[in-house]
Amino acid sequence: MKVAIAGAGIAGGYLAKLLAQRGISPDLYDGMNHTTRCRCRSCGWGVPRGIETYLAEVGLDLAEYFLNSMSSMNFNGMAAETPLCTVNKPRLIRDLTQGAGLKHQDLGPDEATGYDMVVDATGIARAFLPPCRSDLILSTLQHRVVVKSPGNEHLKAGVYGNRIPGLGYLWVFPLKKNQYHLGVGGVGLASPDRLLDRFYHDSADRFSFTPLCSCTGSLRVASPCQSTPFYLTKTRKNGPPQVIVGVGESIGTVAPFTGEGIVHSLECARTFADCFPDYERYTKSVLSKFTWMKKERETLDYFLSQEGKRQPRLQDRWRLFRNARRSGIGLPMMEAFRQAGPLLHWAEDPDPCF
Repeated sequence: MKVAIAGAGIAGGYLAKLLAQRGISPDLYDGMNHTTRCRCRSCGWGVPRGIETYLAEVGLDLAEYFLNSMSSMNFNGMAAETPLCTVNKPRLIRDLTQGAGLKHQDLGPDEATGYDMVVDATGIARAFLPPCRSDLILSTLQHRVVVKSPGNEHLKAGVYGNRIPGLGYLWVFPLKKNQYHLGVGGVGLASPDRLLDRFYHDSADRFSFTPLCSCTGSLRVASPCQSTPFYLTKTRKNGPPQVIVGVGESIGTVAPFTGEGIVHSLECARTFADCFPDYERYTKSVLSKFTWMKKERETLDYFLSQEGKRQPRLQDRWRLFRNARRSGIGLPMMEAFRQAGPLLHWAEDPDPCF
């Protein structure tokens, strides 16, 4: 079977290594047409330490990519212990694709016809699969900055929904050598640059910020249940049928509440490799593993409806709490439920605790 993987990001690179372990040598395509300074689709670079299990399966060590710990974080004024950290995403992608026969070009229609299977790992583009049944896109703006303090104070890692109107949040993720990723993301987000400027202004008495680079992007938070079909069969001229199958963000394996997708994309790729070449089993496995994403998407749809602009329902508060627990974040239950109450009105009463 001739296999091509379109997209050499986290999902595509990891899948290439997993298939190689199973005796399949796919061709990996990616034009790397990213305008970011880091030469990848940037965003946060935050992951749970549980990523080490996935990396170990392909002979990689988390310590080689570790940048900084986020063991203590601020969530809208609530302090919590977490298993989160930041990793060197560009280096990780480089090592995942090393030895995979990476072709520095996008997989075009003419080249694609020569393969029995094309894996769509093109993320937000979903270049080879039909549109999602119901898509939902979260837009982002991120700055990489050097942060200094006259009093040698450290800017604390945090996530702040109270800085973003509607559905979204602002993040503060430490990297290394006083460098941070500061970003905002949200559904239908307007004027993200003004939101970051406001953060800089409000923090100016304690910190100075020197920008290094910035980038914009989009994340698919549709959830897998709304991103079907995951695969289809095409008829090729003068040849056998061709299978197109999606993996990672192209089929919505990004957490709807948080936009975190690195570990979920690794899990999706591993599920594909374990099920290969049973695409129906793969579909059922992904939908089963990420059922919680379906519930989070239902909550987002509710918040975006006219009815949902009043107050979260009990199940919505519970899903917000469960999201934190799933990530290993130790938020106190009652306080987390209280914070979920004014979810859509945080911007009207911003929390000054930075």
